[in-house]
Amino acid sequence: MKILIFLLFSLFITLSSCRHTGQTQNDGQDSDEQYVDTTPKATTILWVDKKNSGGKKDDFPIPVRTVKVKANIHTSGKVEILSFTKPQKNRVKHYLQERLEVFRITKVMLDSGFVKPGVQYVQIRYMPEKLQ
Repeated sequence: MKILIFLLFSLFITLSSCRHTGQTQNDGQDSDEQYVDTTPKATTILWVDKKNSGGKKDDFPIPVRTVKVKANIHTSGKVEILSFTKPQKNRVKHYLQERLEVFRITKVMLDSGFVKPGVQYVQIRYMPEKLQ
């Protein structure tokens, strides 16, 4: 019985060490190339719209759109859009400019270092239903 257990254990070790990796010889040659992501990473997500539902829960999801922009964040909390990473419709550009005239990053977020002032890439999230 001990010999049978020993043989099964050695067979298991042998099979587990000789597993097929799923790579062909051509895959090994291509592994020298590395993928470089050129898309700028966003440092902060800013929600410029707010849904006031009066304390009741909505039964359906609220659509939200995200736009990645290069922005200048002032020490006062004002956000100024410098450029968009992808082309946007003029309605969206105008709406975000209007919202950012009123929108301010709180002093607590700036003082804690969570949001740093300066030129950086940020994501701005808005609700398209308020666009009209």
